[in-house]
Amino acid sequence: MSGFQAIKRQLLPLIKGLPIIIGFFVGALYLARQVVNYTPNTYQTIARIKLDNQKYGFSNNSLYSDFDVFSTENKIQAEAAVLNSPLLIGMALDSVDFSVSLFRKGKVKNTMLYDDSPIIISYDFVNADLYNKDYFIRITDNHTFLLIDEDGEPLPFPETALGEGLLLDGGVLKIEKNEAILAQRELQLSGEYIVHIFSKDGLIGDVTDRLDIVEVDKELPIIRVVYKDQHPNKVADLANALCKTYISDYVTTKRQAAEQTVEFIDQKLIEVQDELHKTEIALEQYKAVNGVVNTRQETETGLRQISNLEVQLINLEMNETAVLELEEYISGGDYFNERSINFGFGDLLMTELVKKLKLWQDERIDLLVKYTPESSEVQSVDQKIEELKKYIVEAIKRNKVEIMTKKKEIEKSLGLVSKQFDGLSTREKELRILERNFSIQEQVYNFLSQKKIEASIAASANLAFHRIIQEAKAPTKPVAPNKTLITFVAGLFGIILAVAFIYLRKYARAKVTGRQDIERHSDLPLLGLIRNGNADSDFLGLAKTLQLKGQLNKGTILAISSTIDGEGKTYIANHLAACLSNTDMRIAIVSMEAEDIHNSNELNDFLTTKQTITDSLTHLHIANTNALDLSAKLSLLKEQFDLVIIDTVASGIAIDGIEAMKLADISLYVIRSNKTSIDYLSHADRLVEEYQLENVQLILNDAHKASNYSGNFVGTRFRQQSIPGSIKLKISTYLNTYLR
Repeated sequence: MSGFQAIKRQLLPLIKGLPIIIGFFVGALYLARQVVNYTPNTYQTIARIKLDNQKYGFSNNSLYSDFDVFSTENKIQAEAAVLNSPLLIGMALDSVDFSVSLFRKGKVKNTMLYDDSPIIISYDFVNADLYNKDYFIRITDNHTFLLIDEDGEPLPFPETALGEGLLLDGGVLKIEKNEAILAQRELQLSGEYIVHIFSKDGLIGDVTDRLDIVEVDKELPIIRVVYKDQHPNKVADLANALCKTYISDYVTTKRQAAEQTVEFIDQKLIEVQDELHKTEIALEQYKAVNGVVNTRQETETGLRQISNLEVQLINLEMNETAVLELEEYISGGDYFNERSINFGFGDLLMTELVKKLKLWQDERIDLLVKYTPESSEVQSVDQKIEELKKYIVEAIKRNKVEIMTKKKEIEKSLGLVSKQFDGLSTREKELRILERNFSIQEQVYNFLSQKKIEASIAASANLAFHRIIQEAKAPTKPVAPNKTLITFVAGLFGIILAVAFIYLRKYARAKVTGRQDIERHSDLPLLGLIRNGNADSDFLGLAKTLQLKGQLNKGTILAISSTIDGEGKTYIANHLAACLSNTDMRIAIVSMEAEDIHNSNELNDFLTTKQTITDSLTHLHIANTNALDLSAKLSLLKEQFDLVIIDTVASGIAIDGIEAMKLADISLYVIRSNKTSIDYLSHADRLVEEYQLENVQLILNDAHKASNYSGNFVGTRFRQQSIPGSIKLKISTYLNTYLR
């Protein structure tokens, strides 16, 4: 609850300053309206271009995949930089007439004219200093024009008729009527105009400043072209021209690159064809000279021949060995009885002869069983054996000759076949070099031929896979000045400024505003407060507080003082006396102010004449007094009145007020809300400490009516009145409570 009350107390200055807030708010809205009226309109248009994605896009189709063989993979940021480049902007400006910016000069703001201009500006400048300047022109009712300065004063140039050229220092400026526009619309021709003529670089720079090229998303190949200017049709024309220029430049660049590539390939094909022909002739001559058809196949064939010849030679050597052993065996005598043949030979005839010889030998052995060696039977067999042995010996001789002959022939053939491998590595290396050169030239020739076909297709295909997916439209409403935003910001700023002003004023003034300020800066107790608009009940409550504390005894002297005049001590003294006079108490109110002497008796005269007291409230004043006289006179008054109230002089002005407080039984020190400085609170504490004043209490005058009687709480429910149920009456009650 205490926190909520603290918030309400902090908001009280804000609520009381609501008229100031309204004033600042209205002033801010007025300024915002003036800003909107005086600021030229700015229009914005947006165009979008979809970039082709060669990996997933339309050009990935096999029918068109070769059309863009020389285009690199799209880089969105790079393409955005190309769109925003001076080169492309300059090419786009060649298709629109932006070199002259024309404005109709007005009292409040200037209005851009574009395709709705009643005049046509043309020029022929030789001097570069004439560019990038504003020319102020006045067209008269006589269909003439003259150059003026910014203030409207004529410049030293002759008045020139429309349609004729005005000679400048290094150029000619010509202004004509736009008959086509004037025939369609009723436009005012006469008046003042501002003409700005751009150079090419100046125009590119101006457009670049108004142009914004951004990618929609890093993952999406879409570029957004945003352009701002003061005419709706102008922004649309520039954005569309830039997009079309980008597409056409892409096609042109691709076609030119392809054509240049075709020319380059044609030149290279001639060179490569000559080199290929030379390598063909060199390879052919080498094969013819060296008798090479197929080196690998010939090598394999030669190796097989050598292998076969070596096998045959080995077989002959084996046969030769067998024949020699047979010859030795035959010539060894009667060897059949002693040992058997332990070798072999491949001749079938020889084998049969040996078998037959063995048979005759066996038969001889059988005959020796029956006959003697000298018998005719044995002799006949011996003769046959000898003849057969002679025949075998002769056959062995013939075989030996035949084997030697074959062996020589095979060795000769083996030598001839082996000669083809002499220098084989050198021939093979040279052949491979020639074949490699031929293969390289052939591959290059085939590659260039294929690329020539592809480049020719690309050069003849005037297609661009970038697309304008959103053309720029002429906007109907300006984007600047943003009336809603400016009004909102201005109103918000006005409210913030008003709130800051209210609280800065509060803390800069450093005035007492409530009970919390008193308790924070003073040790004196607060007796009560007098609220604005609730004085009667508050004075009655103040009187009851004094009675409850037992401070209104018979003969009590009550001094009411303040630091300076104007804090309400006289007001409180009179109203408190009037309130207490209704309780059948005889009250004397003594004023120490020299100006408060009307309708009152002088204190000395009253005491000297011993006037009869007829009213419950008697007004007295002191003309001249000193401490001794004042103390004695107050003692006399205590005997005649139940309560003596002294309206003292302000303690910060004269010491007389301090004297009265010293003599009084009770001293009420008045603090006025939003009037008394916080420094004055410490002044009251110093008086009590320095002069040993007793029973000094503070009264807060002119307190906010939303406070309760003690100043501890804030709110309408702490007032002694019923809160209406109607919303309108509630609002009226709140306004009357917090604002008045």
